[in-house]
Amino acid sequence: MKLAFKKFISIAIIICMVVSITGCSTLDVMKGLKSDDNVKASDEIDLSDFAIIDDSVDQEEVAVDTITVNTSEGEAKTKDILAYYEDENGYLVPVNTKIPWEEGIAKATIRTLVQGNEIEQRIAQSGLHGVLPKNTEVRGMSIKDGVCRIDFSQHILNTQSYEQEQNMMTALTYTLTEFPTIDKVEILVEGQELATLSKGYAIDTAFERKNINLLGEQNGANYTVYYKAPDTEVAGYYVPVTFSAEKVENPVSAVLSKLFSGPPSDLPLSSTIPYDVNLQGVTVDGDTAVVNLGVGAVNLNQEQYDDLSKIVVLCLEQFEDIADVEFKIEGLTFEEAGLNFDSNVTAVFNQY
Repeated sequence: MKLAFKKFISIAIIICMVVSITGCSTLDVMKGLKSDDNVKASDEIDLSDFAIIDDSVDQEEVAVDTITVNTSEGEAKTKDILAYYEDENGYLVPVNTKIPWEEGIAKATIRTLVQGNEIEQRIAQSGLHGVLPKNTEVRGMSIKDGVCRIDFSQHILNTQSYEQEQNMMTALTYTLTEFPTIDKVEILVEGQELATLSKGYAIDTAFERKNINLLGEQNGANYTVYYKAPDTEVAGYYVPVTFSAEKVENPVSAVLSKLFSGPPSDLPLSSTIPYDVNLQGVTVDGDTAVVNLGVGAVNLNQEQYDDLSKIVVLCLEQFEDIADVEFKIEGLTFEEAGLNFDSNVTAVFNQY
């Protein structure tokens, strides 16, 4: 009789545990749904001050993140990403880093741009900071036909200036278009399409990758060149600068000419190319850019050659039809000029 009673008690305890676990799971799900749909009263921002374009949101479209990355069995569950941060001079800077792997890696990447995020705090030690205001959350994301729509919490409106909003949208666009499935970016705030952000920057259109750190006019035959920010307590980083021109006959030559001539004197940037190495000319042979250097290049050492080839490759990445770079000195190959360098150079910059 005692054994039967103990058996009955054991069964009752097991049933209670199952009910308790199920109840907790249900509560967790309900809490998750509630947090997406409701804003704390203390955090509320009255969206009536903004011009709302379309009050309806396709919930199915906003809820999907279709970017996936395959990781082989046994690999560390991290993902290399390239995201854009802002420095103290207001320049946007591409940063290579690793983040923990998770489903919806595009959302995870955007979260690293939020000020105060754990990864943002680590990168901030290099003098860079995230472009999204503190506590900004990604409520949903969809990708369809190359267009990424992101629904942010109201915290994205906590900006300080029009220029900050402009940099924020440019950084978001450049970061997301690093993913091959994304060409354009649209944003919503609390499920609503707004005409502008809080300081007046227009967001009523899809954003494309264009004119990062622009010097000159928005429209034209613009091209981007990378220069070095000064070293501080950490190694300096490379900054993309976009120059504007009415017409460019040879874009590849224009980019490398700007690179070798160095940044404008009024910019807090510098060139890493040795002063006695000059550019004689650039030709394109098929998918190869042939870079002809002056005789001063015979004094290059391996480290200088590595830096030179990396920055040239980085500047030419904007041209899809250029797949390789070949260096010459006064028309001679490096080997013919007596230089035998290890040419297996990986062009990775700003890695934190």
